[in-house]
Amino acid sequence: MRFGLILAAGRGERFGAPKQQAILGGHPLALWSILAFEQSSAVDLIVMVVDAGNVEFFEHQIRMRGIEKVEAVVPGGKERIDSLKAGLKVLPDEGYVAVQDGARPFVKAEEVTAGFRLVEKKGPVIYALPVTDTIKRVEQKVLKETISRDGLYRAQTPQFFPLEVLKEAVLSSGDEGFAGTDEASYVERMGVDIHVLPGREENIKITFPQDLELAEKLLASGTCP
Repeated sequence: MRFGLILAAGRGERFGAPKQQAILGGHPLALWSILAFEQSSAVDLIVMVVDAGNVEFFEHQIRMRGIEKVEAVVPGGKERIDSLKAGLKVLPDEGYVAVQDGARPFVKAEEVTAGFRLVEKKGPVIYALPVTDTIKRVEQKVLKETISRDGLYRAQTPQFFPLEVLKEAVLSSGDEGFAGTDEASYVERMGVDIHVLPGREENIKITFPQDLELAEKLLASGTCP
């Protein structure tokens, strides 16, 4: 089976408030990812991970919109790894999973479908964009060096994995105290090849209030979703 795992339990410290419930185009922010996964023909079931205090809120939002593929809304933890483990706990050991940031509202259903097709053929897959800006390393507000951007990519979500691979990678990381910033970083440490699909600039992550303003402008212009 193919599962969508939507991580939407962040505290929103840089946003200044819990951003998952911020309204974008008539929907709470985290619902946009749910809707894209619902529309993908490749997705069988969806699990959503939210703050413990938001479980009933999102269960109501899902029922109100007639969304049928959400199997469970479960409480997450303080850190991303805690929420990831909470989501993986309710999923089986076999099949495939696409992990999606609940703060990326403009993922497309066809991107979800394409990712599942490739993970079933080649193994782990992520969406990513090549770095185009000049990259500097700075320490204490002092520039130390310019880093070559050759081969550097910006990772996005969704990210796709065989469930047994991601579960093994996440569980083994706890023994060494490793905390990755995305799911692929856990699998990388196992020496597993991860394939890259071209991402989109419009697949933005809402981190700061101005990101939500940009998302609203993209919606108004018809650029997204």
